[in-house]
Amino acid sequence: MDLETRRQLIHMSGAVTPFYLQFFYERFSSWLAPEALVAGMLLIGYCIAYLYKRGVRIPVFATLVDIAEREDVKTHSPGKGTFRFFLGVLATMVVFGSLFGAPFFVVGSGILVLALGDSMSTLAGKKLGRRRLPYNREKSVEGSLIGAGYAFLGVLLYLAIFYGVETGHAAKLALAAAAAGMFFESLPLKVDDNFLIPLVSSAAMYALI
Repeated sequence: MDLETRRQLIHMSGAVTPFYLQFFYERFSSWLAPEALVAGMLLIGYCIAYLYKRGVRIPVFATLVDIAEREDVKTHSPGKGTFRFFLGVLATMVVFGSLFGAPFFVVGSGILVLALGDSMSTLAGKKLGRRRLPYNREKSVEGSLIGAGYAFLGVLLYLAIFYGVETGHAAKLALAAAAAGMFFESLPLKVDDNFLIPLVSSAAMYALI
C-alpha cells in the first residue's frame, strides 16, 4: 500500500469521531464535554508531536507517523493532518453547537463530510482523475464528484439510521452538506481543508433545518 493511500485511510477513519463525541454530549447534556475532550486531545497530541521531533518515540503515535507521514512532515510537524482535523472538529462544535445551538447531527454531518469526502476525493483523484477542474488544475472532476458522492451517502445513512430522519429530507440535507463541503474543498483557497470543510458543510445543513 502506497503512502498516500495509507494517509487517506487514516483520515477516513475519522468517520468514527461523531459517534464517540455524541456519547459525551449525551452523557453530560452539554457541548462543553465533547469540546473539552477534543481540546484535551489537541493539547496531548501537540505535546506528543513535540517529543517526537525531539527523538522521543511514544508508542502507537510514533508508528503511525512513521507509516503515514511524508518525510518533510515528520521532521517539521509530525501529526499535522490529524491536529488540523480535530481543530476543524472543535471549531465546528463551538460555532454550531455552543453558539448556534444546532442539533448534534449538524456537527456530526460536517465531520463525516470531512472524513469521508475529503479522503475519497484525494484517493479517487489520484487513481481515476483524468479531467482537471477549470478553476483548480490541481483537482480533478472525477475526484471531486466521487468524494461528494461518498460524503453524500455517508451523511444520508447517518441521518436516516441514527436519527430517523425521513429519507427524502435526509437526502436533501446530505446533498447540501456534501455539495457545499466538497465544492469548497475543490477551490484553490489558502485555508486548510480540515478547518473549512466541516464548517461549510454544517452551515449548509443548518440553513435547511
